[in-house]
Amino acid sequence: MLGGGFGGAACALEAAGLLGGEHQVTLVDRQRVSYLCGANPFLIVGEREPQTMSRSLEDLPVNGVRFSAAEVESIDLNDKVVHTSAGVEPYDYLVVALGAGYDWERVPGSKDAYSFYNHESALRLQDRLASFEGGSVVIGVAGSPIKCPPAPFETAMVIEWALQRRGIEADVHVAIPEPAPLKVAGPEASDRLRAIFENRGIMLHTGAGVAAVDGSTMVLGDGTELAATIPITVPVHRMPAVVVDAGLAGDKPWVPVDRATLETSHSDVFAVGDVNVIPVGEMAVPKAGVFAAGEGRTVARVIASRVLGTRPPAPYDGVGHCLVAFSGTESASVGGAFVADGGPAVALGEPTPGGLADKEDFEARWRAFTI
Repeated sequence: MLGGGFGGAACALEAAGLLGGEHQVTLVDRQRVSYLCGANPFLIVGEREPQTMSRSLEDLPVNGVRFSAAEVESIDLNDKVVHTSAGVEPYDYLVVALGAGYDWERVPGSKDAYSFYNHESALRLQDRLASFEGGSVVIGVAGSPIKCPPAPFETAMVIEWALQRRGIEADVHVAIPEPAPLKVAGPEASDRLRAIFENRGIMLHTGAGVAAVDGSTMVLGDGTELAATIPITVPVHRMPAVVVDAGLAGDKPWVPVDRATLETSHSDVFAVGDVNVIPVGEMAVPKAGVFAAGEGRTVARVIASRVLGTRPPAPYDGVGHCLVAFSGTESASVGGAFVADGGPAVALGEPTPGGLADKEDFEARWRAFTI
């Protein structure tokens, strides 16, 4: 397994449990410690500490998984080996779970702006928000698809809540390239989110994401210029270069996979999580951790059935829910069955204190490697 995020870790642990000690399950990741990006909206406003949203991949051997802290340098599909900074890893079955990379150069000026889409950028934004005394906060999404589609909206609401609690007057904006927010959840959810934003004074700009950042000005794709005391960008997402170089995606922007097994066009090579694409009508299964984990467990069962000669498992069901904080006191669930007969059956729930407890429980289970 290449990559120790939601999909890679879930796949490795499931496979180790199904195959037992007679077979070696190896996970390769360049980081020994991973951080839960889904907790970044609370981290940036001082409601989380890094140690409460991290887990060590060095704990995996306790569960029968060999862990190699190394950089993946190249994937040789012909010789069935992976070249890493720690040496060569031969494989019989390969699971690519390297996630999505970021193209910070695509939007001029975005490298000098702020973000919250990785741990380092979230810590930098946390420092800036802590000293913020008023003005405007603008979140601009550069392109689609992005990891955790509700994240820009969740982050805007958490920032607005935190600033209100501090008694700071500020304008909060969100600019997206799509014509509607939460499009994946359907028009009813989009309309509800629009109404919530309007009621809370959060300004939503649709149909034009961020095209450039010029100091304290965010320029949108339609030419609109927004004053931004704190400009925050969600960068363009792209496949990691090592996956492109391996030829797993052909000429596609993401790795195509079989919807039932997550197998690529190369036999016994699978791709799970943000690096792949699973079309569902005009949309695709979202790039979010809960879906990556489900894909990883499905792949582990497929591999185990092939190794052990048992009956193939049920196909990947595309079921998952994201927990979206509306403030520091309430959270809602959005999700459903994305590969259901007749199209995705997805809905946005009501924000409640119980929903926030569910979100905190989700974070705890992630830290314990049970998700």
